[in-house]
Amino acid sequence: MEPANPGGKTLLIISGGIEAADAARRAKEMGHTVVVSDRDPQAPGFAFADSCLIADVYGPTETAAAAERYSRKIRKIDGVICVAADAPVTAATVAQRLRLPGLPVHVAELACDKLAMKKCFRSAGVNIPWFSEVSTPQELQRLAIERGRDLVIKPVDSRGSRGVQRVAQVEDLAKAFLLARSHSPSERVMVEQYLDGPQVSTESIVLDGVCHTPGFSDRNYEFLDRYAPFFIENGGDLPSRLPDNIQQKVKELVGRAAAAMGITHGTVKGDIVVHKGEPYVIELAARLSGGFFCTREIPLNTGVDFIGAAIKLALGEPVSPDELTPRRQDAVIQRYAFPDPGTVVSVSGAEEARRIPGIAEVVVTARQGDVIPPAGDKRPSAAMVLASAETREAALKAANDALALIRIRTA
Repeated sequence: MEPANPGGKTLLIISGGIEAADAARRAKEMGHTVVVSDRDPQAPGFAFADSCLIADVYGPTETAAAAERYSRKIRKIDGVICVAADAPVTAATVAQRLRLPGLPVHVAELACDKLAMKKCFRSAGVNIPWFSEVSTPQELQRLAIERGRDLVIKPVDSRGSRGVQRVAQVEDLAKAFLLARSHSPSERVMVEQYLDGPQVSTESIVLDGVCHTPGFSDRNYEFLDRYAPFFIENGGDLPSRLPDNIQQKVKELVGRAAAAMGITHGTVKGDIVVHKGEPYVIELAARLSGGFFCTREIPLNTGVDFIGAAIKLALGEPVSPDELTPRRQDAVIQRYAFPDPGTVVSVSGAEEARRIPGIAEVVVTARQGDVIPPAGDKRPSAAMVLASAETREAALKAANDALALIRIRTA
């Protein structure tokens, strides 16, 4: 398919998910031609693309081959970016094949191997929880006796929270081990110490070795007990309520972690826990986050066009630190709707929810006939609301009022 927009540069966006659609829309506003790759012919991001590539987001060789054919036969691709998908290796492989700006493949691979990443951080003196690889259920049982059960078990190379469980709330350790291993493509499992304390999500751009972090959100885990032993996050709050000095410590830690991984120019997403006043890295992802954090929440909170800056970086264009400096700190609240498990029989109320003052976005993903599974290691959400206001209290009220209007009935 010939691209509709002849001007600007050509950007390949890996993933056609609904959050990636925002990146496609922004790139087109910036005057660029947008190519979206996804294996799902009905991917929402395709609606905003000038051209579409049918290729597996998590298939680096397949996507790189499709991108190379497109770049050679149709229109030269000038940049590649991965949005809301844990596929930095795919983006790096495309960048290497087409000689585009991007991370080296070995750095992207490090970002997708939690065990290698933790070893890298340990060698560099970056604060992390204690961790160990676990090869058998018996080894997990031995560690639970030696160190206590306040551990987290996780696949070494899974995506998101799949297979991640808190050992203290697991009844059958062997079953927990097998679940974690089932989500690991390499069938490797690890445990790490569970550290209590507030958790934050960060979104950063590294420019010539200097880490800039305009995205800083308190993660909301109000349903930890309900969904135990799984970690089900229910949105986030901006600006953070952590003291300024702790926030600065977190930002410095993210910068050191990015440097330890060899990221001197690119985007990084941090999952950080603050335990007894000290921040620790849970994970660092070499990609843009999902959940509208980088595309909607950061602009609403700070006025920073984060996705625009990330697009410029991917295309090899200069980005100034001023572009990443927050200009304000407005309150932004994101929350999800978790319907009862079962088959969706009706969905209503979205339009009424959108009319509530302060609501910036309502996304309903549930459709009649969809099956909502019981809560497990994947967030069982069917809708999301995003609210913005002058105060946190006003934004939270708007978000809760909107959620109350969205009715997703299951049978």
